[in-house]
Amino acid sequence: MENRSPAYTEGALLARALSDFFTTRFMVLSTAPFLITMFLAFFLLFQVSGEFFDMLNAAAQASQNPDAAAAQNELAQFAKEYPIISAIAGSFVFKAVAGTLFYIVGGGVAVLASVIIAVIIVGFFTPMIVREIQKRHYPHVERKATVPVWDYLLFMLGQLTLFLLFLLVSLPFWFIPVLGIVAMNAPFYFLFHKLLTRDVAGEIFGKEEMKAVFAQAKWRIMTTTLILYLLSLIPGVGILGQVFFVIVLAHQFFQEAARLRGAMIKSI
Repeated sequence: MENRSPAYTEGALLARALSDFFTTRFMVLSTAPFLITMFLAFFLLFQVSGEFFDMLNAAAQASQNPDAAAAQNELAQFAKEYPIISAIAGSFVFKAVAGTLFYIVGGGVAVLASVIIAVIIVGFFTPMIVREIQKRHYPHVERKATVPVWDYLLFMLGQLTLFLLFLLVSLPFWFIPVLGIVAMNAPFYFLFHKLLTRDVAGEIFGKEEMKAVFAQAKWRIMTTTLILYLLSLIPGVGILGQVFFVIVLAHQFFQEAARLRGAMIKSI
């Protein structure tokens, strides 16, 4: 039977996953991560943009009247010491340019951040999605999900820490043409890959099997997640398509499980 074969291509994975995704069950399921992510992303962007423009307005007020009692704060002190810089920061032209750059760069970061938020949210739905894919296509492949919750939480904390360090290192390169695109996306792809693969693999493999699969199929898995990440950069797809991404990886990992366990049986 075709679904017992461990051989696959990325195109075949995407085609099979699409046939599953465009079913009523999965289409309805995909709306929950979409709505939750959109709400959180717009809320965070609204909060950050509000703080940014409040700071610019405060700079303008401090530059005009740094001695006012209401302006006795660190920004007012800065205005006293550097009146020219403060006046520029408070000018209409500077605010227009800064605002444009904020929404260009901030909008890009918001899209990337929304993808990561969606990955985290869809993690709560991953067990349900993986069970359904097993039922539809891989009833012969046993699920051996035995990774302890505490191990997963420690893994999440570690990957988020590495992501933040990676992000800080990449920041100086963001405004270099061409290189900036890679520098901005690299940390987010790193986190996208780590969280999504661990979520799905953790529902199919035992701890030792997971290590073996990630060692043996590293480049196959990275090729798949890179394609999914590039798809996620298309407006709307990164949020609405998270269930589809889980379906793709569920197919891949079930087939990797068949490959690994078949090789183990032959070696006995």
